[in-house]
Amino acid sequence: MSVKYLVSGGEGALGKIIVSLLLERGEKVRVLASELSDTSIYKGNPNIEVVYGISTDKDSMKEFFDIEEPRSAILFHTDEYISLTDKTNLTMRRVNVIGAENVADMCLKRKIGKLVYLSSAYAINPEAVPDGLKMNFNRNLVEGEYAKSKADAAAYIMERVTLNRLNAVMVLPTFIIGPGYSEDYEINKIITSYLKNGTLPPKEGGHAFVDVRDVANAMLALADKSIEPGSGYIISGEYKTSSEFFADINKAQGIDAPVKTASKFVMSESMRKFVDFYFRITHKENPREVYTLFRDNPEKKFSDNSEGVIPESTIDFKSSISDTIKGVSGVSQVSKEVTSGSEPKMSAVAMSAKIKSENAAPAAEPKAAPAPAEKKAPVAAPKAPAAEAPAKSIIPGKDAAPAPKAEAPAQPAPSKSIIPDLPKKTEEQPKDPE
Repeated sequence: MSVKYLVSGGEGALGKIIVSLLLERGEKVRVLASELSDTSIYKGNPNIEVVYGISTDKDSMKEFFDIEEPRSAILFHTDEYISLTDKTNLTMRRVNVIGAENVADMCLKRKIGKLVYLSSAYAINPEAVPDGLKMNFNRNLVEGEYAKSKADAAAYIMERVTLNRLNAVMVLPTFIIGPGYSEDYEINKIITSYLKNGTLPPKEGGHAFVDVRDVANAMLALADKSIEPGSGYIISGEYKTSSEFFADINKAQGIDAPVKTASKFVMSESMRKFVDFYFRITHKENPREVYTLFRDNPEKKFSDNSEGVIPESTIDFKSSISDTIKGVSGVSQVSKEVTSGSEPKMSAVAMSAKIKSENAAPAAEPKAAPAPAEKKAPVAAPKAPAAEAPAKSIIPGKDAAPAPKAEAPAQPAPSKSIIPDLPKKTEEQPKDPE
């Protein structure tokens, strides 16, 4: 299959949406995925080719980069690992730094036409004024292990742009929310804990939030336009204080009860070691870790510089948080259709499992499936054909139309979207000036 578009991290929420947008345009897509990830959502679609490999291992990506016309190819690097803990996370560094460096090196070696890289606004020093669209990244000027890892990766890519003429552009969103993320995604852990315990951080901080679907549209816009290599575009999203954030969750859930504030004693920095030790030995949920995003009273605001290049955000915060909550609550189609009874895995988590061979053991669990077959053997047979229809949606809230399935083979289906409630604003999509 001759492909023009490559997507790394195709099993993640952002990667799936980008793949869907490309399919709606009639494109053929090659996806890089870990062998331990669930790629059943892509089976049966003739316009999607899944290649197994991981960004932290160059050799495993050889087939992924082996295409007929590399100079006209565009690669979306969406794979990342997010952890807001203060502890050093080696998996996050491998995925965010080594993975991005390997992808950039392979793009140069295989002469890939353009790399569209998912960076982060937090990789930028908020007190520094960007020099136009070219930015300087310094891990010593940002806070948190995640921000430092993204700053290191962005700095490496900028170096390759300058020294090796790598054609790379990047999108720098603030904190991403929306449907399709696994339960262990940071924002989902916050929402789950809040809905369960009804507490929020005692300090009034804030962050800007952007929907994953808007980020996907932004990355496609950068791929379509002729943009100077090394350019970076910030998507600041909608700023919310912690109280506003949780108030919107209450509205989305119809909660009128007063909200409790987490203990200042528990959240204080002076009691950190004692509190962490207590929750570790009791195996209880540590609010310090759950509310890291808001804990230290952050006031990080970034100026959006993407006007006229990237489409304006089409999904407001309330709609985005509502869709996020549905996913956390298990209402999303992803949890029902994609996982086939198991929880969705983040690409980085799957990658970590591959690196640590002992984590590969769970792969044997699917053998438990034969049991239900005894009850209704005749019912299992009719269900098989449904799996072949590529028209089935893989993302929450967007089921494929049943009519095409009944009419004919799976061939016409690839053009259908596999993404939830995608904004239909094609007329605003920037056009390539060339």
